[in-house]
Formats: sequence, C-alpha cells, structure tokens
Amino acid sequence: MANINLKLLHTFLLAAEKESFRRAADVANRSPSAISLQIRELEEQIGVVLFVRTSRRVLLTQEGQTLLAQVKKTVMDVNLVLDQLSEAAQRKRGYIVIACAPTLASSRMPNILANFKIKHPNVVVGVQEIPTEGALDLLESEKADFFIGPPIPDMADFEFNAIGKDPLVACIPPAFDLGQKEISIGSLINSPLILLNRTTATRGIIDRISAGLGVQLHAQYEVQNAITAIALAEAGLGVAIVPKGALRNANIGQSRIVALCNSGAYREVGVITRRGLPLHLHAQQLIKLIRSSLQMD
Repeated sequence: MANINLKLLHTFLLAAEKESFRRAADVANRSPSAISLQIRELEEQIGVVLFVRTSRRVLLTQEGQTLLAQVKKTVMDVNLVLDQLSEAAQRKRGYIVIACAPTLASSRMPNILANFKIKHPNVVVGVQEIPTEGALDLLESEKADFFIGPPIPDMADFEFNAIGKDPLVACIPPAFDLGQKEISIGSLINSPLILLNRTTATRGIIDRISAGLGVQLHAQYEVQNAITAIALAEAGLGVAIVPKGALRNANIGQSRIVALCNSGAYREVGVITRRGLPLHLHAQQLIKLIRSSLQMD
C-alpha cells in the first residue's frame, strides 16, 4: 500500500470528531464535498469503509474506530515529541557553549564573558578550552555553538569569519637578550626555545616560517598554553614564542617582549561555525561582543 497522505488522516480525524463532513468542512475552511472526496480517497487507499453515511451525520464503522484510536495516539505522541523539542530549544537559547583556543581562553575571554554576563544575566555560557585541532569535532557533534580561535585546514563544512590578526612575539629573559628591536625566528636557532606544542595553530605558523627559512627549530620545552610558556621564560629557561594576545594577563617582570620580523608571523583569529546551522539570538549577541572586544594589535 502506498504511503498515506497526512492531509487525508487529518481530514479523517476532523470528520470523526465532528461526526459530520459539513462541520469538518467549516473547521478546515473547505467545502463538504472536498471533505467527502478526501475521505473516499482514504477509504480507497486502505481498502475499508471508515464511515456509515446518513442524511444527518456520519458514524464510524468498526474499522474507522480502530483507525481513529491509532491516529489519536499517534497525534499525542507527535505532540509530546514536539513539546520536548520546543522545551529543549528554549533551554538551549538560555545556554551557550563555546569552544575556545587556550591562549584566548586564558587571556581575552574572561573580561568578555564578564561583560556579557552583565548584559545577559540569565544566559549561562559554558566554555570548552580546546586545541585548534579538536574544535571541529565539537562543532560537528553540536557540543559547542561556535569556536573562537585561528582558522583550521580543510573546513569544508564550516565557515571562518576573521576578526583580526594576533602577531607572534618573542619573550626574551635577560640571559638571552641581545637588545634587538625585532628578531627573526631563524636567529633563534641556537637559543633554548619554549614553544607551544604541535596541536596549536601558533606552532604550525612557527614551523611553516622555519621551513621557509631552511632551518629547523628544536624546542627545549613544549607546552600547551602560552601563559605556561611565558612563565618558563620568566624563570630564565629560554626564549618563548607566543601570540601577543597572550601577554594581556601574563605576569611579566624581567623578560623583554620583542616583535618577530618574519613575514606571516601572526595568527588570524576569528569565529568558526558549522555551515548552514543558524545560531540562536544569544549566541549571535556573544559573537558580536567578542568581535568588538578582540581588537588585535
């Protein structure tokens, strides 16, 4: 048997409840003959008579009563699911989950989230600090609404909207400081280096520049978080290369911050979202605040 048109079942339900094609037609804003035609079409499709027609009203046959009971149950089940989905959507509108590159999570996001909380006190924001390489998995599984950080290779199902550029800088303790106003990555080949590990976009940029210069850097210390790299440099353990944005909340006392002169020594920062998946209003408002706040030097 072919799939039954849901409109026919809706018409059947109206006629059964009203016990009249005319009253069903009034509710549906259609003619009684159109209602009768649809009931006849439904009866022909399933091969049974559903109504006993009289001059004053229509009554369900035994088969009609069986179908009515099942249709009512199905409608109740569908309405229950729709209510659950609506409640879940309402809850989600008051709860945002963002994924964020560790450097930004520890340096720029606290103040941004504090300002957002003032403007939207009833909205809960969850933050997942995650390396760039793991961000797409969170977005794919819808465990995060969007990602704040650098672009990611092979983003076929995702969109990157740039906010600004965050230059890389060298954090040089006194023991390794030659007083340069700017420094090249290639000149650091013999220095003890403190680098972010290869799960980070910053390390990818450093490795790409090094390869272009024909040099290979060897990290004495590899860490996940730029704040940790800066702390190690402050302890005099080596030269740390970090995004400038990470300096915002870092405790820097003796080290000197020196700009890198290499072309391309910066990371782009922006918002990554899943293509074709609309964001609810509060998520859009948070992105707007992030965009206005992340003014990279």
